Amino acid sequence: MNQDSTTVTPAGARVWRYLTGVPAESVHPGCALSRMLDWVETQQASDLHGQTGKPFRIRVHGRLSVVPVEQFPPLTDDALFQMLRETFAPSTCLRIEAEHEVDLSFYHGGARYRANFSKQMGRQSFSFRAVPQQRMKLQDLQIPETLLDLLKTPRGLVIATGPTGQGKSTTLRALLQELNETQAVRIVTIEDPIEYVFTDALAQFEQREVGIDTASFADGIRNAMRQDPNVIFVGEIRDRESIFAAMQAAETGHLVMTTLHADSVAQAIGRLREYYPAAEQANLSDLLARNLNAIICQRLLPNLQGTRTPCVEVMRRNRGVQDAIAANDLTLLTAIIEAAVHEGMHSFDQYLTELLAAGVIARETALQYAVNPHRLEMNLHGFRQIAPILRRDEHR
Repeated sequence: MNQDSTTVTPAGARVWRYLTGVPAESVHPGCALSRMLDWVETQQASDLHGQTGKPFRIRVHGRLSVVPVEQFPPLTDDALFQMLRETFAPSTCLRIEAEHEVDLSFYHGGARYRANFSKQMGRQSFSFRAVPQQRMKLQDLQIPETLLDLLKTPRGLVIATGPTGQGKSTTLRALLQELNETQAVRIVTIEDPIEYVFTDALAQFEQREVGIDTASFADGIRNAMRQDPNVIFVGEIRDRESIFAAMQAAETGHLVMTTLHADSVAQAIGRLREYYPAAEQANLSDLLARNLNAIICQRLLPNLQGTRTPCVEVMRRNRGVQDAIAANDLTLLTAIIEAAVHEGMHSFDQYLTELLAAGVIARETALQYAVNPHRLEMNLHGFRQIAPILRRDEHR
């Protein structure tokens, strides 16, 4: 466990980590939290949630379940903080107690976790998410390998969208790993917090954490452009300043990859516009039309094997897409995407239909998650594959 003076203030915790060079907390074997995480990992859970006075819960393959109280009984506020004090550095514990929300990452053995500490009704809560550290490839994630074509364009903006916990960052990390293994490029990442730690292969990585290595996403992007990068990965764009900085980086010849919370391609573009005043939205649309290489919209669906399979919508820039974005006529995008399967594009429902035809998901699942269930029902009666989307293998 990391140790430092108990007199360190919450505001000084990030400074302490910066000065000592400690990249993340580490849960030492034998402590209460380590025993709990050992059990969580045997359950193959992706998330662990704790609230004082309530049973713990875990999420396994997208399903939330209660941890038996005989396994780990609910904790009082005092007991929860005692567990944290025997695990984390005193400065970190001071921050958790004093601040409303705290984000950090930590190691447990070979596993890395993203942690959020928050308050609810004045009492302490936490959510831990396991961040896979193995070198994942698109084929391992059951993602269309046509996305590798996005790495052939040396500049522009690639956005992965979808709800929280649907694998957006994992997909982009797989693309970054592909770059790492195949191209001698310099990659700068700006994250909050750093999740996956890359090991240099052909590429060189510089991974920067917001609040420790840079003040904000926008500052990190602007300064990255002075650090000779080929590729900039931004953990999330979530304000006007970071959106503009990412667009500027793409405009000046960098490949920028980032995530955004949105349920569809059209909603993603609309959400970017909403960050700007009406008088500036047309200019932003022009910038997007010129620089937006692709949007990958991703959801994880329950499959017939009892796990989850990604379903993705992919939009790539062509003349039709450019014109629709520039004119803010986003209702045209689905039709353009569905007509351009031969260009590596496909809609969410097209991919959903092929997952069903391949025997990956149940009919009920397809209808439940379809963007247009009625249209999907009609298509199922006369499904005819025009061009292959899925990678055929026995592991799906």
